Amino acid sequence: MDKVIIVTGGAGGIGSDICRGLASDGLKVVIADYAKEAAENIAAEIRKDNGEAIAIQVDVGSKQSVGDMVKATLDKYGRIDFLLNGAGVLTRVPVVEMPEEDWDRVLRINLKGTFLCSQAVAHHMIPKKQGRIISIASGRGVAGQPRAAHYAASKAGIIAFTKSLAVELATYEITVNAIAPGATDTPMSRSGSTREEFEKREAIPPLMDGLTKKEEIVGLIRYLLSEATKYVTGQTFFLRTPK
Repeated sequence: MDKVIIVTGGAGGIGSDICRGLASDGLKVVIADYAKEAAENIAAEIRKDNGEAIAIQVDVGSKQSVGDMVKATLDKYGRIDFLLNGAGVLTRVPVVEMPEEDWDRVLRINLKGTFLCSQAVAHHMIPKKQGRIISIASGRGVAGQPRAAHYAASKAGIIAFTKSLAVELATYEITVNAIAPGATDTPMSRSGSTREEFEKREAIPPLMDGLTKKEEIVGLIRYLLSEATKYVTGQTFFLRTPK
């Protein structure tokens, strides 16, 4: 498959599984992450398994850095077919104690980063009248999240941004969708907790093993990149959303 996808946050807990899964499908994967060494390790692992991948260091909250990421991708592959906005951060602190810097950092990476990356890639997709943009939102963007209001706000923003951008890009046959997982077992989500502590804190129901599985997220991404969803846009797909 001669298709190229940029995955921001591609070295993270969910992002790395997304990169491995899509590379196994034959996509050329650009692993874009601030953690350069981790991204390079995953790219090397994919190439060892006969996949195609490169690693690019990026600060998604910087327009210059995002522009450099897009340029490096085009210099290497000459095209960008898909974008997966997966870069995100999370800290846990009550609103009344939250430093302004925490709020700004989470919104900068999670929401502004989604905007900047989508904007930069859209400039390339529009003339070709084709492309898919998928962003990782969260069920917390609807349900809220105590001790992480900045994270919940950023994910709610991604859901609204997805609907808005989908309308703007529809005339160019570019689809824009979001995936909102429920609680997923990643180092960022756990924040040092055990699985049992994590499930208790997040009030995970026992139904279907409670936690969202990474393979469910990868499977949904595959679906949204397929011809079956050529005209599906402006949607947020919820996986095990907390009440």
